[in-house]
Amino acid sequence: MEKIGIILKDTLKKSGLEKKLMQFQIFLNYEKLVGESIAKVSRPVFFRNDTIFIGVENPIWSQQLHFLKREIIEKLNSVFSEPIVRDIKFQICSFECLNQELPTGIKRDKIVELPDKTVKMIYNISSEIQDPELRRKFSELMIKDFKYRIKKEEIRCSSI
Repeated sequence: MEKIGIILKDTLKKSGLEKKLMQFQIFLNYEKLVGESIAKVSRPVFFRNDTIFIGVENPIWSQQLHFLKREIIEKLNSVFSEPIVRDIKFQICSFECLNQELPTGIKRDKIVELPDKTVKMIYNISSEIQDPELRRKFSELMIKDFKYRIKKEEIRCSSI
């Protein structure tokens, strides 16, 4: 008679859920795996194949973490018998600082920063408007709309 643990492991392997469970462990243990300083400025967002997409606060941190990419991959794979992360893609994301708590009853407004390429795209689109006042108002409206959609999580992250 086989042990229940072996049967569960075989079933998970056959169903393809074993890999998903390992990926989920990265989300749960991200701070422990990469360290507090990296976890303060980044969060895992999702997996696609063997690539993990990590959201970062701004382009500067994205560039800095890009230099540490190999080291981060090694840290993430360190708890598994076989590597599950082959690559990392960094994305600019707006996310709240999870370490700070607010007094009861107070809601935190999300601070939203648009990626530079989104702002440039808005200004490029509006540059065709001849009237300067209308162009300015249109740009402001587009920026407000993008920020609102990010707050409502319609647009989660923007690739860099």
